[in-house]
Amino acid sequence: MTFHKGHFTVPHTWLPKDIERGNEKVVVVSIFGSSSIDSSGYKSIPLELMLGKNVLTRNLIHPLTLPENLMTGIEGYYDPDRRIVFLHLNGALDASTLIKTLNKFNEELQEKGFLVVWSELRVQYARSLLLLFCMSHILLLWHPNHVFDITYIHLFRTLDSVRTKYQQEFVDVLKTVSGTSKDWQTNGRICSPRVLFLFSSRLIPLHVIRDSTGNKVTVGSKSDSCITSNLKKLELDLEYQIYRLLRKSRVITNISANSLFALPNNQPFVYLIEDFPDLAGNAPSFINKALNEICGTSSEVNKGFTFRPVNGESQNPFYNSGNKEHSFISPLSDPCDAENLSHSLLSTMSTERKRNLEHSFNLFLKQHIDEALTRGFDDSVGRHATPNFFEVPKVGVWFEALNKLYEYFVENDEDTEGNENQLVSSLKNSLETDIRFSDARCSKVLPLAISSYNEGLPSHYTRSHHHSKLDVALGILASQVRGPMYEKYVKQLEDTCEQIWQDGRIGCETLSLTGKTCANPLHTVNKEPDSTLPVMNHSSNIAYINYCNCGRHQSPIEDPYSVKAANFDYYERMRENFCSVLESYPFPSFKSSVDDAKAAEVTVSSSEDWSEDFDAGRVSKDHPTLDTDTPQSPLELSIESAGLSQGMSTHPPKIPEDATNEDEIIVSVKDNNVEHEARSEARKLHDRREDDNKEMERQASTTEYLASMLTTSSPPGLLPQFPSWSLVCLGPSSLYSHNAGICEQPGFLTGTNFLLPWDVTIKIKDKEKWPAIADSMGKKGFLLKNKKNRMGGDLSEFSVKIFLGTEYQCPRGHRFMMAAPDRHLKASSLGHVKDTAIKISNSDMPLYFPCPCSRRNSIVNGQLMRIHVVTPKAPVHVTLNPQVQPSPDPCPKFIPQPLNSPTIKLSASAYWILRLPFVYVGDSGSHYPPNPYQVNVSSYGKLLKGCYGISEITLDR
Repeated sequence: MTFHKGHFTVPHTWLPKDIERGNEKVVVVSIFGSSSIDSSGYKSIPLELMLGKNVLTRNLIHPLTLPENLMTGIEGYYDPDRRIVFLHLNGALDASTLIKTLNKFNEELQEKGFLVVWSELRVQYARSLLLLFCMSHILLLWHPNHVFDITYIHLFRTLDSVRTKYQQEFVDVLKTVSGTSKDWQTNGRICSPRVLFLFSSRLIPLHVIRDSTGNKVTVGSKSDSCITSNLKKLELDLEYQIYRLLRKSRVITNISANSLFALPNNQPFVYLIEDFPDLAGNAPSFINKALNEICGTSSEVNKGFTFRPVNGESQNPFYNSGNKEHSFISPLSDPCDAENLSHSLLSTMSTERKRNLEHSFNLFLKQHIDEALTRGFDDSVGRHATPNFFEVPKVGVWFEALNKLYEYFVENDEDTEGNENQLVSSLKNSLETDIRFSDARCSKVLPLAISSYNEGLPSHYTRSHHHSKLDVALGILASQVRGPMYEKYVKQLEDTCEQIWQDGRIGCETLSLTGKTCANPLHTVNKEPDSTLPVMNHSSNIAYINYCNCGRHQSPIEDPYSVKAANFDYYERMRENFCSVLESYPFPSFKSSVDDAKAAEVTVSSSEDWSEDFDAGRVSKDHPTLDTDTPQSPLELSIESAGLSQGMSTHPPKIPEDATNEDEIIVSVKDNNVEHEARSEARKLHDRREDDNKEMERQASTTEYLASMLTTSSPPGLLPQFPSWSLVCLGPSSLYSHNAGICEQPGFLTGTNFLLPWDVTIKIKDKEKWPAIADSMGKKGFLLKNKKNRMGGDLSEFSVKIFLGTEYQCPRGHRFMMAAPDRHLKASSLGHVKDTAIKISNSDMPLYFPCPCSRRNSIVNGQLMRIHVVTPKAPVHVTLNPQVQPSPDPCPKFIPQPLNSPTIKLSASAYWILRLPFVYVGDSGSHYPPNPYQVNVSSYGKLLKGCYGISEITLDR
């Protein structure tokens, strides 16, 4: 639809021979401005009503196609009879155009923001509008309400500045067009155009269109003239307001030739278009009638559906010229012709609205057109006014110049070399004030943000440190910059800081087994052929104060990066220097039979928990005393009161209140008069499980070892290369004095260097076996009480005292004991301890607990590192079965020896210390200590209850 009855789009494709009356001189009238969403972007309805035909309004089938890179379009209509060329600008100020471009600019809106996209649309619109100001005599500014939009002032000032700056370039373009006059070429435009303002009265308050009595005035009534009077008064007020605004902002001046446009001196330049709701309400009836007529329905409907022709309507092919008085639309041969439908509907609406617009708008515009065709415009004012240039060009020359200037103004891309590029840049600099302000502010603050990032940078650092420094820099940028360029400069700041970090400052990010990061630059541990990185060991430059196995000697330990360095190498060096003479318990470890032993591959299927299968077998083998119904030896200890932890049992009974209050545990020694069947069944179960254990021992590999530490879920038969636990005997039990506490061991905080007493009462029923044991142990070896004998009974009992202590150690080297799972041990100033070991022996003890040296803003965790046991002088063994769960479920339980190993039995009348691992590393990796500020430390890891037990000492006579 490029040329139809005088219609064309810019740039046009007409040849000189196609232009009717090409030598005729014409007046150019352009219309631009804003339009509401219901107008579909078209502002030419007043012109079409004046002409009596559809000249610019398009239908749904043939919409105006806007170039995607411009999103503005110019279409026109040439009326040779009236010697007028009409131009219509559609672009960013039209709501319908913005809706069309929403999908196209959706991604850009997300990336750049609204202000950037809107500025691009305004620049393209301004380029087309500048063309209209250079090629028009009259410009109509359409606005959908009756309030002047002051944003036009900035747009007009920008266009005037660019036109003045690049006037010589306009002249150069016009010189390439033959037929242009010298004055036209010199001024770069055909005249200083007039701008007329068209406003809609749709939103005018009702009190404006009321008569003097206050009654509402309706269109067509006797008081219709009152509406005209009121609207005329409003037009004059708008003229005064617009004139003062444009004069104050120097958009218009006394000499019109020096301004972008001029306003007429003694003629109206504001027109309010009458548009009332009662007229719009008739639109549905007209549409229904038109649809019925076009689709060829009953003649009864056709009889009531007529159109009143206006001047020039006989030229329209969509009207029947047979009856000029009452013309109507005849049924069409093709009832689905959408183009005819749209034109008919528009003609219908135009005819109905004609009676409100034609009578005044024709006179309003015609006086300006007549003046342009006759003597031209001279709108200069003042005493020293100069003659004004005014050109009425030939239509053929004008069309050729239009294409040339359109190519210069609109089609040239911003990236084109030359003056066109400068013109677009000037428009951008003037129109994109928000962007320029944001850019200037961001460019000023960016160096400050980069400086804050560089401040205090180490020679190398990790990504987390890089991000923390970057967050500080971004915070400075965000606190001082605004506008649409913020995201661009954020990306620039991120790229700059990333480049600084990548430029030889990348640090090694390997974590130690305690969760600390390596402090060395990026490196490798082993030499790699294609690597240029330095070779060095990991180091966090952190050292902790630690103690040897027995706790008597202090020495720093570096933050470990391997299990062997943390749990074995350090303590082995300390043992060789200080503790080599002490008796120690040999925990099993891997013994290789080949030179190329390798780590075994532990799969998920082999990592199931084996503890339940082994616990029952171990109890039957080493703790017959715990099975009260099926004793396995002539002399047995049975727990009558549940205050004693049941050795290897995973489900110890509840502690009775009386046992807790009396601070003693009663263990009875029964005779062997029990049922033979129960004993036989138990032995069968024991033998079956013992066979399973032996089978596992036979499968133990001497060529593969366990890469991680030993847990209850470790595959049977695999042992670690080294023990992570240590059990040493300091000497006889007399080394510990309950009055003085622990001596010769540094680091203990005041009042915490005491063990807790644990009283156990043992009852004996075997009359024959007991005297032999008493003789072998010595009558002074323990306290024997025959309470029942004094009363005439046969029952004998004796009491033993065991001392227990759970020692915690913090990274600062502080050591302290616990009185309960939730409380530190604190002795009185005289060294008196009121607590007992009941709670620590029968409860889960936390693996981590805040050290007493902690403060509100500086919390330091202590880790359970040692278990102190002072065994009694009695014919019993104190047994240990430690299981540590270093983190919440799911987490394996770490043990010092395989599940099928013999129970750890401590010798009588001795001071034993069990040293726990410094770090815990399972098949899934290291279990890091908890953050003291984020979790409940006391419930994070734990030493499971059931660690302590008692068994008899078997004597063969």
